[in-house]
Amino acid sequence: MFKKLSSIWQSYKYRFVPWIALNLKKRSVRSVENVASDKVIPDDLVLQQLTCLTSALRFALPRARALEEKHQLGLRVMEEVLGFSVVRAASHVGGTGVVVQGKAQSRVQRGQVVALYPGLLYLPFQPIFLQSVGNSFVFRCIDGVHVDGNDRRISKAAFRSCVGRDRVGYLTLADTTWLTPHPVNPLNVGQYVNNRTAGRPSNVAYQEVTVRPGEVALEDRHLLPNLWYSPPADVPVADLPFRLVALVATRDVAPGEELFSDYFTVVH
Repeated sequence: MFKKLSSIWQSYKYRFVPWIALNLKKRSVRSVENVASDKVIPDDLVLQQLTCLTSALRFALPRARALEEKHQLGLRVMEEVLGFSVVRAASHVGGTGVVVQGKAQSRVQRGQVVALYPGLLYLPFQPIFLQSVGNSFVFRCIDGVHVDGNDRRISKAAFRSCVGRDRVGYLTLADTTWLTPHPVNPLNVGQYVNNRTAGRPSNVAYQEVTVRPGEVALEDRHLLPNLWYSPPADVPVADLPFRLVALVATRDVAPGEELFSDYFTVVH
């Protein structure tokens, strides 16, 4: 019993504010002067990169049938559009990480979007305790919005349920393939990017982008990995803004390099 409780605490403590406050000096911390300054590139450039990729994927993916085939096609399209691709792989710090792929002469350039953090979006007042128990994939945005990027257990079931609930005609409003080993949009693996270590500095940063109605075509929403847990009943889901958490390169990254970021942010 003690070992089980200890395991739960080891996962949950990173979302327990008093523990974080007492341990900040021991952690790697990303410090920003204010929310507006926490941008590697302007939000519209993030959206421009994403829409270029999702538009290309929308036209290419119908050529494939099986999910794994769609995933492989998605990787090829990403390399054509962005010049590189990213995949989950064994991490240098243990467990799973995210590694850049591409031709030897190509590389990720500073300011390029390299991944998206997938999952259900929870407003600060919405319940997430049960989902967070034993869950190391809950990301807290600067404004208190939580993103549950766990692709297993209750989190997985909740995401699938919400995607089935929120449809606009025949269109689905979020990707569910990130819950499998074969995401059709290769960007949707950001929850597996590991925290930097003393010997492996960060090369990407989280950038939170609020996407307003019309900024992403409804036909492309099924390729993006975020959806509200409980949207207001009196507003059509297509008319709601939603949150994306992009991981943006802070320096050039060569093929074969693993992506690292900072989990903790302090806003002054």
